[in-house]
Amino acid sequence: MRQRWQLCRSCRTRWESFANAFSVFNHWRRRSQGCNNPGLEFAYAFGVISRAKLWNPLLKFLIVVVSILSCWPIALGQSCVTREEVMGMISRLNTQGGGPPNDKLRSEFLKLRTKDDELLQVYMTQPKQKDARLKLDQSRAKNSNRLCEILKQFGWPTISLVGPDGAAAAFSILQNSPSYALQIDLMPLVVAAVKKNELDKPHFAAYFDRMRMRVGMMQYFGTQASLVNGLLVLVPIEAEAQLGARRGQMDLPPMADYLRSLEQMYRTPVIRSPFQPPPAPATGSDSLSQKSLENLVSPEPADDVEVLRIETNLVSLNVSVYNNKLGTHVGTLDQKDFSVLEDGQQQTISFFAATDVPFDLALLIDLSGSTSDKRDLIRKTTRRFIEAARPGDRLAIITFSNAPEVVAPLTADHAQLLSSLKKIDATTGSSNVWDAVKFALDQVMGSKSLDRRRAVVLMSDGVDNDLGYYGKGSRISFSDLLESVRHSDVMLIPIYLDTETDRQSYPRLRQMYENARRTMALLAEESGGLYYKARKVDDLNGVYEQVLNDLGKVYSLGYKPTNEKRDGSWRVVKIQTPTHPEVTTRSRPGHYAN
Repeated sequence: MRQRWQLCRSCRTRWESFANAFSVFNHWRRRSQGCNNPGLEFAYAFGVISRAKLWNPLLKFLIVVVSILSCWPIALGQSCVTREEVMGMISRLNTQGGGPPNDKLRSEFLKLRTKDDELLQVYMTQPKQKDARLKLDQSRAKNSNRLCEILKQFGWPTISLVGPDGAAAAFSILQNSPSYALQIDLMPLVVAAVKKNELDKPHFAAYFDRMRMRVGMMQYFGTQASLVNGLLVLVPIEAEAQLGARRGQMDLPPMADYLRSLEQMYRTPVIRSPFQPPPAPATGSDSLSQKSLENLVSPEPADDVEVLRIETNLVSLNVSVYNNKLGTHVGTLDQKDFSVLEDGQQQTISFFAATDVPFDLALLIDLSGSTSDKRDLIRKTTRRFIEAARPGDRLAIITFSNAPEVVAPLTADHAQLLSSLKKIDATTGSSNVWDAVKFALDQVMGSKSLDRRRAVVLMSDGVDNDLGYYGKGSRISFSDLLESVRHSDVMLIPIYLDTETDRQSYPRLRQMYENARRTMALLAEESGGLYYKARKVDDLNGVYEQVLNDLGKVYSLGYKPTNEKRDGSWRVVKIQTPTHPEVTTRSRPGHYAN
């Protein structure tokens, strides 16, 4: 019991540290006004964050990236070209091209790139080597200066001038330049080179996104994801409704295919960051806007989605409450005991329901091969869920392996539910966990209702074959599933069935199980649910009692945001109980303003 409580408190702490994160970020922004060594400042940022105990890896990533990128435009280099020189290079590119082949220039670009790769390899693989970062920075500054000299003499290094590999090497030098000012000033020339087919469109799209991130703007083509503590984090995307058309014009694959390829390449779940970066500084932002891509990316159609946005802007939340002292009972709370903050602004609670509101509860049970020898135990546990349900609660039973199957639809008829248990039969096959969760959300739980709370209890080891090594996995990516959860009011309550201990002789499976635990915990966090762990499948009998006990401590709150904009942005929500400091609350960490 103590271990489970500590785990739940840990989950809550991740999102409760968000306010602390902004405190660290502001401290870092003040310091960044005088930064001059990005390598040392990067280390300092991580040091500050570690001392602030920001455990959520997503928050760590966002703060460090945004902080450092906000520092670079201030400190890293000046431009060596004037606007007139850039216009002259564009004119030369459009009229004369790059001149006859220049093997000497091509060779120089390739050597510069090779040297950069070598220094980067040393820095990445031997971080303790003295001055490794300094040598890399100094080399890149020299390469940047040399690129300026070449541009002024020869214009843009076209494929006809230096060959495809030479042109790619020159672009790499620009990408790695420490001078943000140079990169911004050369953006019109780079765009012109893409239009002339002198630059690869997909690589340019990645460069454009990276530059936007550097000044705190959203990415435009959805190319940037970073591996952070076992998760691939996708940086926020501007006007995502038009993303498919944009990517097509850049010869990029559809976003769903890209996310799937990332998951399968790294055997790692992808998540989308819901946090938008701070407003971009005015300097240089015009060069990174849609206008700068004129004749390269078609203008986006007017957004008329606003007309279709619906009935109410009431934000509804399920709130679990716990006493900070182990084993201490939490008394009944009233509406006046709760306080709701959205992006730090106090909100007025307009809807409140106490703990006796009935539940619609779907039991989603993994019957894949990894749990094949535990069928009797799973049936027994499901029976105890049914028997413990309150008269007004409705339950559904869904099993899955390759595909989900509704054993019993939502019903309050306990006799029907108990009779359906015999359908929980031994099966084998792959484990398409994410498809099963999506099916439960869309096909079983029904539409949103203030009269009933909704939850899905997922009993599984969480290993989706999409991240595994055998067979095909879910059709939906974890990123898309997580977005569905963020848009839903259904609580996800994963019970992690630890089947890894039965397979300790297969070390290569360790990453699969680590990813499974991460995805299950994230589903709980983002939905406001709780994450439980059965050390062995045999522990199910104890866990179900904890689940039912915790479900009896859930309140429902609703409010109409004072910020009435429906801009699709992520709003951070915090629930407090100021008159009951002994109580801790847990709910979903925010919502999209749609």
